[in-house]
Amino acid sequence: MSKLALYRKYRPTNFDEIFGQDHISITLKNSVKNGNFSHAYLFYGPRGTGKTSAARVLAKAINCLNSTDGNPDNTCTNCKDINNNRSVDIIEIDAASHTQVDNIREVIVERAKFTPTSLKYKVYIIDEAHMLSKSSFNALLKTLEEPPGHAIFILATTEVHKILPTIQSRCQKYDFHKIGEKAIIDRLTHIAENEKVTISEEALAEIAKVADGGFRDAISILDQLVDGSDGEISREKVKELIGSGNKKSLNELTIAILNKETAKSIDLASIIIEGGNDPGYLFKEIVLNLRDFAIKAISEEDVIDDATHNLENITNAIDVFINTESDYRYINMPKLALEVAIIKFTKDFGTRTQQNTVNAVESKKSINSENQKVNIPVLKTDDKTKWQQSLLEVKAKSVQVHAILKSCSPEFNGNKVCLYFTTNWHKERADDRKNKQLIEDALERVYGEKIIVQAILNSSMVIATPVSNKASRDDLLDDAIGIFGGEVIE
Repeated sequence: MSKLALYRKYRPTNFDEIFGQDHISITLKNSVKNGNFSHAYLFYGPRGTGKTSAARVLAKAINCLNSTDGNPDNTCTNCKDINNNRSVDIIEIDAASHTQVDNIREVIVERAKFTPTSLKYKVYIIDEAHMLSKSSFNALLKTLEEPPGHAIFILATTEVHKILPTIQSRCQKYDFHKIGEKAIIDRLTHIAENEKVTISEEALAEIAKVADGGFRDAISILDQLVDGSDGEISREKVKELIGSGNKKSLNELTIAILNKETAKSIDLASIIIEGGNDPGYLFKEIVLNLRDFAIKAISEEDVIDDATHNLENITNAIDVFINTESDYRYINMPKLALEVAIIKFTKDFGTRTQQNTVNAVESKKSINSENQKVNIPVLKTDDKTKWQQSLLEVKAKSVQVHAILKSCSPEFNGNKVCLYFTTNWHKERADDRKNKQLIEDALERVYGEKIIVQAILNSSMVIATPVSNKASRDDLLDDAIGIFGGEVIE
């Protein structure tokens, strides 16, 4: 008989068991308890943080015949049918394989009209909802605008910005957070004790680090270690399983990348991968190592050479690697993504240095006649002071958003401002609903009127910004916080 995977064995059966998302589970439980749940939900956040599990618990809770305090009892006929995947009224859809409008019309729009077969409500759980095509979204929108009273829709996504605003506006939205390393360690310790598994604290810490806030990844790693272990699970066994290269090899690769040695970087990456290291985890290890280099550059400690100590060079590398990983996420070719990221950065395809920017600006100025306008978005002269005031207003609310705005070039046109970014990473964060609202509120306080903000990506654009010989320590800290998150503790 095959062994039941740990992620299935410890899958939440009620709201109280949903791990690390109390702000969501409590709210959903109370909504079921009070009978005021919505017809449409949007669950968004990083992968492996419990979105689909929460959707299944919610579907079960609203159909439970004997719910207690908003929780499903897991003993009634409806709960048993749902737990054993016997109910035809709970429809789970992988949007990645149902992207076309005909699929959505057939699977959702047409079938949603019919009443449930045995449950109280028919529940549609649409995973990776951002993968739907625009025409499919429009077909779904018609159903959400006039939903049948017996149908409930739960959309789950890792990329909420790709969900049409018209869809978002018709859903209750729940933001799933990354789970902290300590919380993951505590949960894994509990599971290991239940499974009679001996595992060191260092091994648990390594698993939590690699999981990067996603508990599903963490429990999957633990499951593999349990299957392949004949004794205590050590940190070395964890690193052997996940394929993290040793620190010396990783540092050598990172330095080669920062020195823009293309051939050497690809060769070193291939050697590490051929040694049994997973390219996906190596990709993540490189980004984390770049982060460590950036922190060292800020503190001006452990200087290796100019390339590895230059904060701008390091943050540009992080930008390129993060954007490339995002672009290649769904084709399941991590080694190709890693090689493309190396080539982009080392060949300057994904970034340009400050000096190149200044030279390009001067070149454009020289070849344009008096009647031609240089195509570089800049602030109107009378807006510069107010823009700086706006930046200070933003910084008072969020150092991270302030750091993001420092990388843009704003162009005002009446009551609208276009924020031009050269990287998709910064553009997407400026487009985040909460960040965008924060920016617009700050502008309104300074300008005295409502200013509409639009973030625009233009990777080929050159931004005319003053170049100082050395950035202040506060500026470096702001940039680091904008990339890594967190806060400054005095």
